This record gives sequence, structure tokens and C-alpha cells, in this order.
Amino acid sequence: MIQLIASLLILWIPETGRTTCLSYIDPDPADYNVPSGIPVLMYHHVSDPVDGYYGVSTHRLLMDLRLLDEAGFYLITPEDIENGLMQVPSDRRPVLITFDDGWQDNFNFIVRGSTVEIDPSCAVSILENYCDEHPEFGRGATFFISWDKTPFGQEEFVQEKFNLLIDMGYAIGNHTNMHADFTVLPRDKWENAVIMPMVKFHSYLGLRTSGIFAMAYPGGRFPKGVGAEEYLAGFRFMEREAVRIGFLANGSVSSINRLLDSHEGWFRIGRLDMSQYSVRELLGWRNIMTAGQREDLHDSLRYRIP
Repeated sequence: MIQLIASLLILWIPETGRTTCLSYIDPDPADYNVPSGIPVLMYHHVSDPVDGYYGVSTHRLLMDLRLLDEAGFYLITPEDIENGLMQVPSDRRPVLITFDDGWQDNFNFIVRGSTVEIDPSCAVSILENYCDEHPEFGRGATFFISWDKTPFGQEEFVQEKFNLLIDMGYAIGNHTNMHADFTVLPRDKWENAVIMPMVKFHSYLGLRTSGIFAMAYPGGRFPKGVGAEEYLAGFRFMEREAVRIGFLANGSVSSINRLLDSHEGWFRIGRLDMSQYSVRELLGWRNIMTAGQREDLHDSLRYRIP
């Protein structure tokens, strides 16, 4: 019966579709042991006024953080997924926040004479201020960088920003060299799209580049049924796997069981584009919300040796 319930909770749709919103139902205590999903939220621009179709306002980002915190979530990074979520308190649920492309409004410096400070309206500052005031919410987000532009818009500060993000507990991810969609990019060009960014990261980060192993696919899509996962997993940089976790943008919440059951699952983790979804909507999905303490949370996802 438990397996039947679990199979009904996760709604899988084509990668170009959208997840159906479920009405919230008070959970039955028998459901507490049903494996549930890790929501991954995707943002692009964060600015006032809102910049473009995929943008959100600074107020919206702050309200999203507050709603997630009040609902009992805890911020994680891709490394936390690999190490079995061991840093997530047993009474909290994991959530991964991501920012795509590396726009300047994600992480902006203001220069005042001889001093440089973080722009209080940029996404990093909003995250830092909220997490400082609410330590129970954790700290973390992942910034996926595409190298078709200067990362975060200020060339003279790229190295400082990269290192500062890591120092503050955030993660940096690969969003390819020229933001090319893997579903249309010829396969013989994939390796350059993946490895060239790693070379560029290494020029700024040195050995810290080893912490970059997550990939967000441009356009949110990745080919199916053609051995794409094995091919991508074979790329190496400095004798390490260049990609160990891959993220779609398909409007779904991936189940923990999917990660455990197949190698493919690690390269097809669903994300929600927050310019099209709301946290309030997300909180009504049965597969990510249960009441009460989850003592089994850490048992569901074993440590993954790279």
C-alpha cells in the first residue's frame, strides 16, 4: 500500500510540460514514512523593476524565503544531496534554491570611492540578511554560470565574487560555455560546452574548482533514451568527473527514490521556474509537505561516493 501511495504522489510529465498542482490534504500519520521529494527552485533575474519574462522582484525573493522558512524548509546545496542530507535537521525539509546564468543583479558590488560593498538589493545580499536573522533556515544556494557573458557582470570582480560565494557557503554550478541547449547541440560539441567552463572556473578558483560538479542544462532540457547520461558522466576535468548531478527545468519535484533507484536520476533532477510558480502553490503539493518530525529523513538518501 505504501508503495502505491508513493507512486501516486510524484507526478511525472514531459520535460516541456508543467506539474499539476494538487490540493493540500492533511497528511495521515501512516504517510510519514513515504519517501518525498526535494524541491529545487530556479530563479534568473532578481530586480526592481522586474527584468524580463523570467525575472522576479526583490520583494518576491524575500517573501519566498520567509514562506519556505515558516513552512519548515532548510537550505541545501548539491553537495548536501550527495552526502545524504546529513546537515538537514530532522524536523526540517530540504530545499535547493538556484540562480541561472550569472546575472549582475544576482551578485552586484557597489563601488564608493576606494570602498567596495555588496549591493543590498542583489540576491546574495537578500539571502545573507535573511539567513543571518534566521539561522534555523540554514544557508545556501547554487549559482549556475553560463560563460556567454561576464559572470555577474563586473569583470574586475569575477575572481573575488566566486571565492566570496564559496567562503559564504554557497555553491557554483556549470551552465555551459555558450548556453547551448543539449537537445540541439551536436554530441561531438558537448565536451567543449562542459569542459571549457571548468577551465575558466579554474583560472579564478584554482583547486576550489573541484567543488563545481553540478550542471543546469540550458533551456532546462536534456536528451532522453540515447545514453546521454553515461556520455555526460564520462567527461573529466583534473581527473575528476566534470558533472555528477544534472538539473532540468521541467516543473516537477524529483523523488528521493528516483535518485537511489537509477543512475539516470542523478542527471534529471526537476526544478521549478519561480517566474511561473509560487511557493504558496508549492506548499499545496502532497509529495513535499508532511506534518510532524521526520526521523527517517536521513535514512532515505545514502551517502554517494563520487
